[in-house]
Amino acid sequence: MATPRWRRSPAPTPKHWSVSLRLKRVLGLGVILVLLGGGCDSGAKLGAHALAQQAKSLQSEAAEGALLAQDAASGRTTRVFTREHSSDLYGATSKAEGTSKAAKTEPALEPKVRQLAVLAGQVSADLERLGSASRGESRVLALELEAAARASQKIGAGLQ
Repeated sequence: MATPRWRRSPAPTPKHWSVSLRLKRVLGLGVILVLLGGGCDSGAKLGAHALAQQAKSLQSEAAEGALLAQDAASGRTTRVFTREHSSDLYGATSKAEGTSKAAKTEPALEPKVRQLAVLAGQVSADLERLGSASRGESRVLALELEAAARASQKIGAGLQ
């Protein structure tokens, strides 16, 4: 005999669980940042390649934040999702900011390290604001994050 509808659980079964593509990206970026951050604490000097990787990670987080801000501005995502996802991105970016500020490198690369640290601070602040932003503010944040992604890409290209 079949179970009456009112007694069935509304919870999805494990075979219906899935992980969103965005969450996979954030987790992947987090792993990259942890690996890069672990190398920074060892006292070794960072070379141009490692700094280029940091710039690439920052560019990716800023671009992801810009997409999230665009979705929030157009109403294609919920406030809860925007708040939680921007919080995840903020956490990763603030770690990258700390890593950039503490990085030791050769004198010729110091200006690039400072640029990355400043840019990471700006992206971090924008992502923190995004969690509670109105639609109008989300539009402005999307533009700022897109500009930051382009700037980070330019810094990374200068390191290669």
